[in-house]
Amino acid sequence: TVIRPEFRVTGKRPELWEATTGSIRDLPAYEQREKSTMVPVKLAPHESVFIVFKDKAGNSKLTDISDNYPEPEIIEELKGPWSVAFDASSRGPAEPVIFETLYDWTTSSDESIKYYSGTARYTIQFSVPEVKKDETIVINLGKLTAMAKVKINGNDAGGVWTYPYMLDITQWVKPGQNELEIEVVNNWMNRLIGDQNLPEAQRKTWCYVNPYNAQSALQPSGLFGPVTIQSLHYQNK
Repeated sequence: TVIRPEFRVTGKRPELWEATTGSIRDLPAYEQREKSTMVPVKLAPHESVFIVFKDKAGNSKLTDISDNYPEPEIIEELKGPWSVAFDASSRGPAEPVIFETLYDWTTSSDESIKYYSGTARYTIQFSVPEVKKDETIVINLGKLTAMAKVKINGNDAGGVWTYPYMLDITQWVKPGQNELEIEVVNNWMNRLIGDQNLPEAQRKTWCYVNPYNAQSALQPSGLFGPVTIQSLHYQNK
């Protein structure tokens, strides 16, 4: 959603402080009015950010939303196949499973995936060209349930738990082939529902108040994508 809020401040340059990652960058497009500053802002569903006015500045020649949020160039869409490792101790498959494409675990015919609750590790390789000096490389995970952590070439790149499911990976990528690992975690509602379909003696989960039964709707789980590697060119970075 694009909005154009006015802030009761003048004579200062706006900065975008990302609430989920802690990153800070300039917002070069803004318009200073008599008693306020209008800043074009783009927000993902349920996203929250801080707009901070710190350094002195005059009016800007830039006023378009694309100056603050440049359109990304897609370097590669990671369609698959993915190797997905579940936790056998949480009753997931004992060996990694090959996903030719990304899909919702609850649509699987394998009950160890359909009712799985816990962590699954997705791995795949991707390639990028040499990163230019003014270029930012990001990974966009598309959609997922419910949280995820990302590693690039064994390095922790951060975690996501709300839109936009996107992380800056510039410092971790290298020209050529890269290793990507995404750990996705859902909650335990699907396992609670799955256990209601078992004889009582075989049920391994319990809670004092269980709002679910064998017919309860399952929570869509896993990594849905599309997962893309993108290039961005921010102004005044």
